[in-house]
Amino acid sequence: MKDKLKPLIKEAKKNAQKAIQQNLVTQLKEITAKFGEGSKKLEKKIVKEAKKLAKKLAKDIKIEAVLVKTEEKPKVAETPKVEPKAAPKAKTAATPVAKKAPAKPTA
Repeated sequence: MKDKLKPLIKEAKKNAQKAIQQNLVTQLKEITAKFGEGSKKLEKKIVKEAKKLAKKLAKDIKIEAVLVKTEEKPKVAETPKVEPKAAPKAKTAATPVAKKAPAKPTA
């Protein structure tokens, strides 16, 4: 039982770490924008330090096994929703329309 929960708990901690990092980065960028123009060097430093801080904060997070079990079920339903694009109209019914590969979502 514990062997099955370990990877789920580890994944939950990773997700928490990523969420913390993203929130820190967005809030710090908003604050720096209020005080003046940002630079690429400053943004890189913000991302780097936010990652370090998020890692430290996520290390102390206690995740209960009960929460991990309940979170497992919704993950299946959380598939990324892709809005349907308008299909190009074919000029003649005899010519087949080539399908494009779906675009990969960026993280």
